Formats: sequence, structure tokens, C-alpha cells
Amino acid sequence: MSRCTHAHGTTLCFECFKSGMERTRARRQAWAQRSLPFESPLQAPKPLSEQAVAHRRRMLEYLASTDRRRA
Repeated sequence: MSRCTHAHGTTLCFECFKSGMERTRARRQAWAQRSLPFESPLQAPKPLSEQAVAHRRRMLEYLASTDRRRA
């Protein structure tokens, strides 16, 4: 963790602590993503389950209803 840049001496303020933690988290996530098992573009996508299709239909119906309310 770096030192505080707000002239507090050796005490680390919350803002500097939080920004350091966010940088650390971003580095960890970037490192973890480099080894994710991405699917080959040659593979056919898996078919959706009936539950997934029903969920998407409900989402689309909801979006359509909110769009109608705004118009």
C-alpha cells in the first residue's frame, strides 16, 4: 500500500486506502481473467433451457411494458 498523498505524514487517509484497495482488486481480477476457459468460436452455443427462455420472455415483456408507459 502506498503512502498517503494528502500530507498526513505516515497516516493513511481513507481515500488513499480505498484507491489502493481498488487498484489491488483490479490487478487481481485482470490476473484471474487471463486464464479463464473461453469457448472456441467454432463450438455451437448451448441451447437455452425452457426456464431460461421463459425468463428472457418475461424480461422482454417487462421492457416492452415500461417502454409503452414512457410513450
